[in-house]
Amino acid sequence: MPPEEIRIQNARSHNLRGVSCRFPIARLSVVTGVSGSGKSTLTFDTLYAEGQRRYVTSLSAYARQFLERLPRPQVDFISNLPPAIAIEQRNTVTHARSTVGTATEIQDHLRLLYAKIGETRCCGQAVAP
Repeated sequence: MPPEEIRIQNARSHNLRGVSCRFPIARLSVVTGVSGSGKSTLTFDTLYAEGQRRYVTSLSAYARQFLERLPRPQVDFISNLPPAIAIEQRNTVTHARSTVGTATEIQDHLRLLYAKIGETRCCGQAVAP
């Protein structure tokens, strides 16, 4: 049976003071919090850095020379972490109605998916078109 969650134990980088948490695998997860609470440290400096580090170590020495090396995060352990990608926030999107979906362009794909397989529901019942 494949693992169901990524587990982080005692993350201590920057603003994180012994944070332990779990993220479901193969699901969209969102990390929220007030400014300075450690969201970027947890997601980029801990999860992404360790996922990228593990992936890079699996490559040949020749391939590794072309890739950026991120420092090992200060954490007791991270389990079930697959290779990671990161989407950095850019300030090029200035529209007031911009969202993560529009910035990453995933909204277009989700719109098509929902149009194809979505079901309209009201009060727990399917609504006929």
